Amino acid sequence: MSPRAASPDHPEIAPANADAVIACEDVSHVYQAGTPLESVAVQGVSLRIGRGEFVGIVGPTGSGKSTLVQHFNGLLRPTSGRVIVAGESLDRRGADVRKVRRTVGLLFQYPEHQLFEETVARDVAFGPRNLGLDEEDVEERVTWALRLVGLDPERFGPRSPFSLSGGEMRRVAIAGVLAMKPAVLVLDEPTAGLDPVGRREILDRVQSLRAEQKITIVLVAHSMDDVARLCERIVVLHQGRVALDAPTRAAFSAADRLREIGLDVPRVSDLLWRLRAGGLPVRTDRLTVAEAVDEIARTMRAGASGGRRERGDA
Repeated sequence: MSPRAASPDHPEIAPANADAVIACEDVSHVYQAGTPLESVAVQGVSLRIGRGEFVGIVGPTGSGKSTLVQHFNGLLRPTSGRVIVAGESLDRRGADVRKVRRTVGLLFQYPEHQLFEETVARDVAFGPRNLGLDEEDVEERVTWALRLVGLDPERFGPRSPFSLSGGEMRRVAIAGVLAMKPAVLVLDEPTAGLDPVGRREILDRVQSLRAEQKITIVLVAHSMDDVARLCERIVVLHQGRVALDAPTRAAFSAADRLREIGLDVPRVSDLLWRLRAGGLPVRTDRLTVAEAVDEIARTMRAGASGGRRERGDA
């Protein structure tokens, strides 16, 4: 079936990626199935995430975001349906979960709670050592990973992770995942609880990682501004189902639909929608401040030019 034409009510559906590193096929997950406390968290989810994509997963609280991404590295298995990661089907017995977890690195909310070693270097080294690498390779990976997240190995390596700021601790946790050299990095609310400076540092670092390493990134986030700035595609979950899967610009052109689900739109999008409602015929698929300024200026110039032509005709 070909994608339907893009429009504010029906944005373009993101095409399936033939080179998918993660594929979900009609995946459902039920907690405490068969008990009075049974709860359906994810229901009939099908999606594909291609190599090198930067995908945002958004949705209201309780929509199933965290449950879904825990299927991506085998922490959870589907109650029904299939999850295939790097060719490994996680619904079958005997699946190579170690291979999957080397492919997909998952960073939970508040990952500093996962830090436990005496020094930053030892914490980042934990994963590579578990891979059975020799010490020289482990040290190389620690140095490489710390530099990737913007921390000087000589300065930060010997320090206790618990002496660092919240943003620095978060970056150490990301380095620990990167030291495993995953093909996919899944970040579940990576800026939760951080102040604005720490939040910006983490997101800028994530953006740099994508540019430098070309890895696949899946970002679970509540901030629509962050998703609009970073992601090229958005998957919207609502009540455990995929409500929308579209390129970022097309997704935020469906402002009414997102609000019905209970989501905000980026502040830039909200401004453009308000201007359009007030009679200024601006495009609403602009996502950055610079794009919005250019769009408003273009529309104003077009209006002024039209007014001059009308006076000339008269």
